[in-house]
Amino acid sequence: MRACSLQGFPGVDLKGRDGTISATRSKAAPVKVTVQPGEETRFTLNTPPNTSGGSGVTFTSLIVTPPNETHSHTLPAGINLPVSDKPAAVTVDPVGVGK
Repeated sequence: MRACSLQGFPGVDLKGRDGTISATRSKAAPVKVTVQPGEETRFTLNTPPNTSGGSGVTFTSLIVTPPNETHSHTLPAGINLPVSDKPAAVTVDPVGVGK
């Protein structure tokens, strides 16, 4: 195995019983991240809290595509967002920002 480098935003779709929404890119600047065998890196998914007093909508999985890749990975999730006339503002930061 050898090190790999990543730079950019992952693609992130939130999927639930009521449909799928895609996260948009935040304004954070991408940085180049080198990951050695056995290491990991992260990204932050920014979601608004459900303070509406209602049950909201729950997304049960995340479909994540790493930067510059075409193969996605599905991860279990439990993200509850408020229901409104416009889609919730869900943003994703670049890989490695904040690590």
